Amino acid sequence: MKKRYPHKKKVLLVNITRLGDMLQATPTIAGLKAENPGCHITVLVEKQFVDVCHVIPNIDEAIGIDLGFVCRSLDREGDGIVDAYEYLHEIVERLRSEKFDYCLNMSSSAYTALLLNLVGIGRNGGWTSDEQGYRVIESQWAQLFATSVFHQNRQYNSLNLVDVFRCSADVDAHPHKLLINIEQDSIAHCEGLIKAAPFSNTGPLIAVQAGASQAKRQWSPKRFVEMIKILVRDHNARVVLTGAPKEACIVDPIVAGCASNNVLSVVGKTTVPQLAAMLKMSAILVTGDTGPMHMAVAVGTPVISMFLASAYGFETGPYSEGNIVLQPVIGCGPCNPNKSCGRPDCHDTVSPEFVAYLTAERLKGDIKEVSPTVADPRQVIVYRSAFDEHGFCDLVPLNTDRPDAMNRYRRAYRKLWLEDLGGFHVPEPKPQGRLPVVDEGLRGLEEIVQCAKAGQELIRRLEVCIKNPSIPPSELGDVSQRLTTVDSEIEGLGFKHGPLESLSRMFIFAKENLKGTDPLDLASQMNRAYQDLERRCVRFGSFYLGE
Repeated sequence: MKKRYPHKKKVLLVNITRLGDMLQATPTIAGLKAENPGCHITVLVEKQFVDVCHVIPNIDEAIGIDLGFVCRSLDREGDGIVDAYEYLHEIVERLRSEKFDYCLNMSSSAYTALLLNLVGIGRNGGWTSDEQGYRVIESQWAQLFATSVFHQNRQYNSLNLVDVFRCSADVDAHPHKLLINIEQDSIAHCEGLIKAAPFSNTGPLIAVQAGASQAKRQWSPKRFVEMIKILVRDHNARVVLTGAPKEACIVDPIVAGCASNNVLSVVGKTTVPQLAAMLKMSAILVTGDTGPMHMAVAVGTPVISMFLASAYGFETGPYSEGNIVLQPVIGCGPCNPNKSCGRPDCHDTVSPEFVAYLTAERLKGDIKEVSPTVADPRQVIVYRSAFDEHGFCDLVPLNTDRPDAMNRYRRAYRKLWLEDLGGFHVPEPKPQGRLPVVDEGLRGLEEIVQCAKAGQELIRRLEVCIKNPSIPPSELGDVSQRLTTVDSEIEGLGFKHGPLESLSRMFIFAKENLKGTDPLDLASQMNRAYQDLERRCVRFGSFYLGE
């Protein structure tokens, strides 16, 4: 794989937000250690996650930041502003004193970018900012992440974010799973909970995570009740419902609806390490796209996962071999995570009977095929998680062998980014002759190519103007204006032709991240951006037509 900074001695990893994000960082952390023996890794997290870092392998030091204190202080105004400044000043000085030689910011927030600008680490794999506070994204893999999280572009992505971030950190060697340590006292605690439960069944222990980060991503309690009843009645199952204390309002009605001594709630009865132990003891986990899903993957427990509403399996699906992902087929999905939904029709594509069926089948062993008569691919696609020949996680459809147009885009982009950003060998597509639009799916692609060529021609003229001081400044201004027009056309074509916006967005990020002040060097960087755009368009078209 192409590497920008192959050697690292002292690394800061910024991953402030959630438990699931920390777990998804573990292959990157393990890879950094494997490829840089003796490397020291520090993570910066929100204060409440410091203890979680103690059960994640390969972390040498965890630094907690109390963002709640900062917000409360700023809200007080007056002396509160001074308190917030002094607190952040202490954090910055402590980070500076560590003299890190590399930073991977896995958070896309503006405040972490500004914070890292103050710390001043020279080599970066994620978000930082310049002296004026503008976003800087050095790594093209991190630029790809920023491109893929744009709502319109998400559905064209097939690269798991675990892989995108580890590539941002130049990590090639990595475990094909997430990692967490299981503590013996946590196992003993969970064994005590199970032993005290009034189970009458003697079958498999099935964990169920009913809560989710957003209501629209949460399967209804009624559906969970129906599914659990089938597992208890027909498969001799013992069911454990997991969750944080705040999820009791979701889980308690499920327990009441099941009305069975074979259904146990451990909501609020487990710490994070104890939850990991409970999932390790379980034969399988049924869940949405949740932190416990990633934890189950880390302890080696297979999952049946429902990716509803804004959740997207290709993006944050279970990062290990042999898990099942259910992705509804619906025109509005995956929806915008920042928008509420009054009628989540995507939930209707997944029935309790089908989830119970998949759970029972996965308990028997790996699932390699699902009949379309059992799961209609026009309603829901059933995927199995797997790894390709380059070590990247992928989702393989089990209930259909006929790739639709959306899947063609995903496969074409996957090949493009692996080849272009990663430097991996991708089999050459069948020759299709010249690039003109021979498929409705490529409408607009030739126009972007022509814009990229026009940009290169204008850059050549710009370089002439820079080198020859006798050329009137008005001509330099004319070239600059024409470049602005070309760039606007490229961006507009991306908006107009949705499947192509990832190409235009990557170009825009490249232009935003030009470095230096020397006019000729900046012109050279701009020229490379146009060349990259042209090359990527041609390769994308070839990969799409070769599917």
